[in-house]
Amino acid sequence: MSSETLLYIILAGIVALSLALFQYINKRKSMSKLNMLFAFLRFISIFSILILLINPKFNQITFTTEKPNLVIAVDNSNSIKHLNQSEKVKTLVETISENSELKNKFNLSFYTFGETFKASDSLTFTEKQSNINEAFTQLSQIYKTSNAPTVLISDGNQTLGNDYEFASNTYKQPVYSIILGDTITYVDLKIQQLNVNKYAYLKNKFPVEAIVVYSGNSNVTSKFVVKQGNITVFSQNVSFSKNNNSALLNFNLPASLVGVSAYKAYLVPIENEKNKVNNYKNFAVEVIDQKTNIAVVSTFSHPDLGSLKKSIESNERSTVSFFEPNEFISKINDFQLVILYQPNNKFKEVITKLNAENKNKFIIEGSNTDLDFLNKNNTTYDHEITDQTENYQLN
Repeated sequence: MSSETLLYIILAGIVALSLALFQYINKRKSMSKLNMLFAFLRFISIFSILILLINPKFNQITFTTEKPNLVIAVDNSNSIKHLNQSEKVKTLVETISENSELKNKFNLSFYTFGETFKASDSLTFTEKQSNINEAFTQLSQIYKTSNAPTVLISDGNQTLGNDYEFASNTYKQPVYSIILGDTITYVDLKIQQLNVNKYAYLKNKFPVEAIVVYSGNSNVTSKFVVKQGNITVFSQNVSFSKNNNSALLNFNLPASLVGVSAYKAYLVPIENEKNKVNNYKNFAVEVIDQKTNIAVVSTFSHPDLGSLKKSIESNERSTVSFFEPNEFISKINDFQLVILYQPNNKFKEVITKLNAENKNKFIIEGSNTDLDFLNKNNTTYDHEITDQTENYQLN
């Protein structure tokens, strides 16, 4: 029952009681002591009726203080024990859970993560994997609509899941990390990335791009080397400093053997470099022995054709063949490019088939080109035909 309904019932009761007393007093007018009571009840009755007519509303506002959440996520994997940090972690968790000031200000919630994520403050450090990304994913769902600053206690060694560096970017809560283990920064060289095509043509050269980086404060010099088996195919000295801590190397390697060629790229380790695994990267390229076949279609011989063949075949990956229009029709699918030299109406069937099959074609015009024929058999351009001649002289 609402407070408004209860009020109406009370007022109605007062009115009913007032009317009953009014009738009683009328019968007992000689009772002088009830006269004042009668006047008071009459006032209450009239007042109650007026309140009912006004129909007032009462709103009740209640204020409560809700403490924010404080999430403590603890790495429960075996690597914590391996780093001899298990007792420190237990002591830290116990200190947080028993801190009276934190309890007064926050709702403390403890979670552990390793292979799985669960709500608990019981630490065993026996889990074989560490999935920090899963912890951020689960916490994002649990505290989706509330404020929950998070204390992350971990050694940072992740063996499962997506990289937590990117997962934390999507986690909307502030994160305060407590790092366990050795936090000393050591000098380090690293091949950040190698960019190379998967395929190359025989007797050609293929490009390679390498991005190498350095972590440290002193000036160092190393050598970037690429080997194919035991043979060094490329090497270059690289220098780094605290400010100049990266280098972009671009070079070409020869494709001399058909098949898959395997290579190893590495940076020669510097003195006192502890992590040498990231100095090495392997890559492979498949070398293909394949030529581009080009057809030249013409109805007459011309010195230009010889120059054209010599120019194209200067690239060992290309070959040129000559055809009359009528003999080329049956071989149209054997070529990757067709050069039409000074076409005329004898090229009609060739051009029709090239257009129908969407083949690559290149048209060379000259004094013997039938421009009316070209205008009628293409939709991409149109020649304006005039009777003007071009004057020229030989030097």
